[in-house]
Amino acid sequence: MDMYSKSGRLGLAIRIFDEILDKDVFSWTTMISGYAYHGKGQHVLEAYSRMLESKVTPNEATPLSLLTAWFLEEAKEMIELMPMEPDTAIWRSFLTACLVHGNLNLTVIAARKVIELEPSDDGLYMLLWNAYYAANMWKEALEVRKLMRTSKVRRKPGCSWVEGNGIVQEFHAGDTLLHYSYELCLLLEELKELSKTELF
Repeated sequence: MDMYSKSGRLGLAIRIFDEILDKDVFSWTTMISGYAYHGKGQHVLEAYSRMLESKVTPNEATPLSLLTAWFLEEAKEMIELMPMEPDTAIWRSFLTACLVHGNLNLTVIAARKVIELEPSDDGLYMLLWNAYYAANMWKEALEVRKLMRTSKVRRKPGCSWVEGNGIVQEFHAGDTLLHYSYELCLLLEELKELSKTELF
C-alpha cells in the first residue's frame, strides 16, 4: 500500500486496504500516511477515527501522519486567509514544508502559486516536474514540460565556479570556449600538484 500511495496510485492503495479483513495498526497507519502524502486531510481524520472505532491502538508513527496532514492543511488555510496577498516568499516557504513532509497534493498547489507569481523561474517548473516524476505521474510531468514550452521558459544551464590565483572562473554546462578549457586544465594541474604536498 505504501509503495502504491507514494507512486501516485492512491486509489489502488485504498482498494488493497479495503480488501484486508483483519486490519492491524500497520495497515491503518500506512493508509493514513498515504492520505497524508496526497494532502487528503479529511480522509486522514476519517481513517484515524475508523481505526479507533475498530479498537486498534495507534503506534508511534500514527500521530506523525495526523500532525503532518493537520499542520500543512492549517498552514494552507492560514495563508489563504491572510489580509494581504501572499507573496512568493510565503508560498516558497509553504512549498518547502510540503516537500519536506512529502505532501504531493499541497506541493503541487504551492508550486503552481509560486509559478503564477514568478512565471520565468525555471527551477520551479523543474521542481514540480520532479515531484510528479517521483510519484510516477508521467502525464502531469509532461504537462509541466508543455507549460514551460508554451510559457517560453528555458532551463538555465548548470554552472560551476573555480577559483585559482585569486581569479574566479565561471563554467557553464556545454561551454566550448577554448580559453576556458586551457585555463581550466592549468588550474587542475596546479591543484593536482598542490594535492601532493603536505598542505593536503
